[in-house]
Amino acid sequence: MTSFHSNEEFFAALRQQIERWRDQRRLRELAVLLPGYTSFFGLTDDWARLYEALEATRALGREKFSLAEWELLNDLIGDAQRAVIRR
Repeated sequence: MTSFHSNEEFFAALRQQIERWRDQRRLRELAVLLPGYTSFFGLTDDWARLYEALEATRALGREKFSLAEWELLNDLIGDAQRAVIRR
C-alpha cells in the first residue's frame, strides 16, 4: 500500500498511470477516469468527483488491470476518500 505524502505525489502517480493507459490505448479506462481528473481544481467537490471516477474505473473489474495497476487504483481511491472526508 502506497501512502502519498503530498498532493503532488498523488497527482504524479495518477498522471503517470494516465499516460501509460494513453500509450497502451486503454480507452475504456481513460473514458471513465478522465472526467474526474480533468475537472479537478482542488475543491471538496472536485475530490469527490475524482474519487467517484477512480471508483468507477476500478469497477471495470479486477481482470482488466495488472496487479500493480490494481494496487495503485486502490491506493489512489483510499487517499481521495480521505481527502473528501477530512475537508
